[in-house]
Amino acid sequence: MNDYPYSTNIILTDDLYADYGGHFNDSTPAQRNAAYWIAERQLCEDLETFLLPTIVTGTYLFRPTDKFLVLEHTYINNIIMTRFIDTEEYTYWSQAGTDNVYISLRDDKRGLVDIHWLIGRCNCSSHTAYPYKIQEVYTAGFSSGTSLNPDILLALTTYADILLNEVVGYGNEAPGDIGVQNYSNQQYSEERVKLVRTSFGTSARAQFVKKLIEKYRRKRYVGLGV
Repeated sequence: MNDYPYSTNIILTDDLYADYGGHFNDSTPAQRNAAYWIAERQLCEDLETFLLPTIVTGTYLFRPTDKFLVLEHTYINNIIMTRFIDTEEYTYWSQAGTDNVYISLRDDKRGLVDIHWLIGRCNCSSHTAYPYKIQEVYTAGFSSGTSLNPDILLALTTYADILLNEVVGYGNEAPGDIGVQNYSNQQYSEERVKLVRTSFGTSARAQFVKKLIEKYRRKRYVGLGV
């Protein structure tokens, strides 16, 4: 995924954090804002999209055998511009949008683009039959309505709370929020179900965050007749 473009939190606020069960404890506003921003960035990286529509530019090698172009993000709102570039970095053809016979958005949720490009269209300076690279300018991300869904807000709040607990020292299962599978203390012991590794950690709370946003995840090739 491209570098995260936001330098401050864009969804979570103190009010939303408190409404969804977050704990301020002895944290400062700067610490909370850092936790909010990290939580938003991590969720975006996990789902490969943004919490709000964001304009992205990505450059991809062109392979004539590929049946479609896989963008770096899911939940594509629209294709703004497609540029065909040769080996000398010369843009010999640009095509706006998808309202044409050359570019089609095959699957907006999975970020798949068809390039209906024919040999003979190329006028590149290197005199090759195909372009060397394709540059896509597109908008990716959830609508503001989706980003404010209760499951998204609860996931953000839970992970921000995990992060904040690491700073102020309250509430996580163990330092670093490690997933504890076996526990024994005097005459009491317990063994939990197997924990999986997630982008949010290995603890039970991290598993909870993963489950909350699982329905928004879009695997690129699953269910496609290609």
